[in-house]
Amino acid sequence: MRSFALTLMMLCATASPAAAQAPVFSAEQVERGKASYIQRCGMCHGENLDDGDFGGAPLRGSWFRDHWGAGSVASLFSYVQTTMPPDNPGGLNDTTYTDILTYILQRNGYAAGRDEMKSDEKAMEAMSLQK
Repeated sequence: MRSFALTLMMLCATASPAAAQAPVFSAEQVERGKASYIQRCGMCHGENLDDGDFGGAPLRGSWFRDHWGAGSVASLFSYVQTTMPPDNPGGLNDTTYTDILTYILQRNGYAAGRDEMKSDEKAMEAMSLQK
């Protein structure tokens, strides 16, 4: 039993976890996301992502970090896609959800780059929200 535990500890110490990467998205995608956000999300979540008229959860700052900062982009995408908008969950296409997500990420201090974020679960799973 003791050698099994020692072997297990050694395997865990030498195993290399999948490398997490920062979210990948472009400035153009953020602009599309901003336009969609204003149209689809702004009434509940507000112009500043934390000051909506109908009490939507804050989408930036400490609330966002506390709820999403340890997860992946895929978990946030899945949540948004399956629950938003409240009157029509899943009612937007994947590209619109992805664009809105990039706008939210940019407003939370994640940097835009050259490449666009794809609506691909596996690619999003590799993107960490941890800073």
